[in-house]
Amino acid sequence: MKACIVHKPDSGDVARDVLKFLTEIGVSAEILQDWSLAKDFDFIVSVGGDGTILRLLQFIEGKTPPIFGINTGKVGLLTHCDANFREFLLKAIEEFETEEFMRIECVVDGEKLLALNEIAILTAKPARMINVRIFVDEIEIEDIRCDGMLISTPIGSTAYALSTGGPIIDPYVESMLIVPVAPFKLGWKPWVISADRKIKAEVDSDAFVVADGHKIVSADSTSEIILRKSESYAVFFKVENRIGKIVRKLRLIR
Repeated sequence: MKACIVHKPDSGDVARDVLKFLTEIGVSAEILQDWSLAKDFDFIVSVGGDGTILRLLQFIEGKTPPIFGINTGKVGLLTHCDANFREFLLKAIEEFETEEFMRIECVVDGEKLLALNEIAILTAKPARMINVRIFVDEIEIEDIRCDGMLISTPIGSTAYALSTGGPIIDPYVESMLIVPVAPFKLGWKPWVISADRKIKAEVDSDAFVVADGHKIVSADSTSEIILRKSESYAVFFKVENRIGKIVRKLRLIR
């Protein structure tokens, strides 16, 4: 069994502790500098926070090896434990139970983006709104002036979408959440639609399309922005009572 370890810059000491531990229990492991190679391992240990996992996933287009997250960041909704990892990591490796979560694929003028949390369509000019039209299976459902629009997965509903007033969605229900950022409209409501739908977005001025806060593509009034459920799932070691964990983590946010 081969494992790789990725870490954020200030978590190198914990990553080296993980490497030592895996070696002691007979797992061949290495700390990766080139994260694009992570797809070739049996599992991945990510040392950092949710952002580290989201960045890692930008390097893996296909189905991912199982990810085990060690939280050295702030919230850690996607992670499994804190820096006291040994008991939890050993149990995960011995049982090797995994779970999969959908990702969203977005194509902007032929360029592809992939997101576990959300695709954000945001104004390219700070403090100036854009007009966004949203179509679901060619039916227009929204035409709104706003700072941007989020198309989120269920597991991403506790991320950026939550801060914009969106609902929390059970992470095991495959769907897509559509919620505006700072809408100039009274009585707006978010949409939750089937994951099998196709979404098209149109903007009236310059915008950025952002995948999980990492990959950014420019768009404008001539751009075609198409979003749908990706066939490429993100795989994690199983978390017992994930909904309970979400509740506990969100209560810690101040």
